[in-house]
Amino acid sequence: ALRTLLDETMFGAKPNWSFVINGGEPGLIATLKGLTAAQASRAPGPGRKPIVSHANHVLYGYELINRAVAGDAKAFAEADWDLAWKLENVTEAQWTDLLQRLETQGRKILALAETIPSGIDEIMLTGLFGSAAHNAYHLGAIRQVLRDLEGGA
Repeated sequence: ALRTLLDETMFGAKPNWSFVINGGEPGLIATLKGLTAAQASRAPGPGRKPIVSHANHVLYGYELINRAVAGDAKAFAEADWDLAWKLENVTEAQWTDLLQRLETQGRKILALAETIPSGIDEIMLTGLFGSAAHNAYHLGAIRQVLRDLEGGA
């Protein structure tokens, strides 16, 4: 169940069934891969964050999860979530690198979900399920930013 929810929210829903997003729709990472650096860097309005900020924030969370699972007991305790939101403009090369890192870290989390390691406690397991919800939240926010940038309602 965990792997299914993470895979759907990261990469996309199966065409004939889904749990969080509509069947056949792309997930967070798949949606981001369809954007250019210019699109990702454009803020939808004054005081609002561009898509690249959302992507960097999610990447930061994925990296923390993977560090914690690898044994870094201070990963979340020393996290600076504000720092993760500061990235607002990227070049094409930086955007490509961010997307690759996001996919690599996401796939590591998917691999964890295949066989939950014995050292994972209830808090970490709950966090992994929460990551699927977090993906879905940011996917929705990014879709709204894209509508706003296109002038839609």
